[in-house]
Amino acid sequence: MPGAPLSRFTMSYFAVSIACLLLALLGMTAGFGYPSDSLAAPDTLVIVHLLTIGWLGLLFCGALLQFVPVLSAAAPRLTCLSAPALILLIIGLAALLAGFLALGGRLNVDLLIIMPVGALSLAAGFVCLSLSFVWTMLSQRSVDHSGWMVLIGLISLLVTIMLGASFTGLLSGTADLGGVPALLEAGVSVHALSGLLGWMSITAAGVSYRLFSMFMVAPATGLRTRPLLASIITGLGVLWFGPFVENARSPVAASLPWASLALLACGMCVFFSDIAGMVRARRRKTLELSTLLGLCALGYLPFGFALLTWAAIAPQSETVIAAVIYVLAMGWFSGLGLSQLYKIVPFLTWLETYGPVMGHAPVPRVQDLIRDRRARLWFILYHAGVVVGLTALLADALILFRMAAGLQLVAVTMLALEFIRARRLAYAPKDIGLPSGTVRPHLFYAHQT
Repeated sequence: MPGAPLSRFTMSYFAVSIACLLLALLGMTAGFGYPSDSLAAPDTLVIVHLLTIGWLGLLFCGALLQFVPVLSAAAPRLTCLSAPALILLIIGLAALLAGFLALGGRLNVDLLIIMPVGALSLAAGFVCLSLSFVWTMLSQRSVDHSGWMVLIGLISLLVTIMLGASFTGLLSGTADLGGVPALLEAGVSVHALSGLLGWMSITAAGVSYRLFSMFMVAPATGLRTRPLLASIITGLGVLWFGPFVENARSPVAASLPWASLALLACGMCVFFSDIAGMVRARRRKTLELSTLLGLCALGYLPFGFALLTWAAIAPQSETVIAAVIYVLAMGWFSGLGLSQLYKIVPFLTWLETYGPVMGHAPVPRVQDLIRDRRARLWFILYHAGVVVGLTALLADALILFRMAAGLQLVAVTMLALEFIRARRLAYAPKDIGLPSGTVRPHLFYAHQT
């Protein structure tokens, strides 16, 4: 990304997202939500939305603020919306969580006020960011492989938001679906799958193409763009419009969820094939820790699809549904997110601090701003916690699940400290220090734009 403009508030998004992850892990360690309670319980919804909106949603948005201009090779548009959008998202998430706590009898607030405020604030924040990202990408004459996937992911985000906002209206009593409870039940599944498989998986895969290509020094050529996009778009179309089939009990309607899953699985296979091609064609033969961890996180994705198939066969199994959400959220998304943060934070810090004086003064390597030996232990501990947690969910072992969440809490806390050390240049070579013309970076925002 040399020459790319630095997003001023990417670090702010990252900081809030990590705080949400730590809160969610703290809650799981304390036995808050599933499996101590049911999957649809208000306490569980608090944990789920802390992870999906607070941790992953803000993480993805913060990363896109920096990478969308890179993906499109264009100047970022509507950058003035990034800070207000973050404030709206924080307010919206806080209001939504307060509403869930009120539903569970843990907080005394007016649902008629707090839930609509949460829905509107979240919708406004995500729409503002989506407008900025879409305008930036479409400002160029052509959109590349990764860009199309991000655009599809953003459409999935808007569908997820729309459905989520309608559910908050129902929960608060401000809206009434009347005689279509079946549509509501289907809508919950579409809301979850559109978020997990549409917005998060497709966006993560799209950005991964560019990140892996960049950090492995691998040519992004020979990618199977058409079959990948065709599988994704068709699969999501079936997912979104399947519930509106008039005769929900017809053989065609019954086969639609399987068709959607099969199409998205085909897209996943193409994605894995493309990444494998990049690994074989890479010029950097020794992979960095962040890249190895990112590739390892990909292993959770097919396992998540296998569990999703199991859940479709046994739709009454709450345990399997919880395992699907867990392995995708904590394994695939969080594993990939944490691994790439370990590279992105020092990389952006290096660009901000030493980029302006490169060629005019001695500068360290990006790798000099981190310590792999320390971080490796915490990544191993995190993934051990994910594997133990998944096993505990499937075995219905509550105490073991809480212990696994505790392991992940310790690991993420220590990784967050490593990110802070990288940001504060704690590991930077003392003999280089801060050359003339550089400024020590702020923890939560970039001095340069």
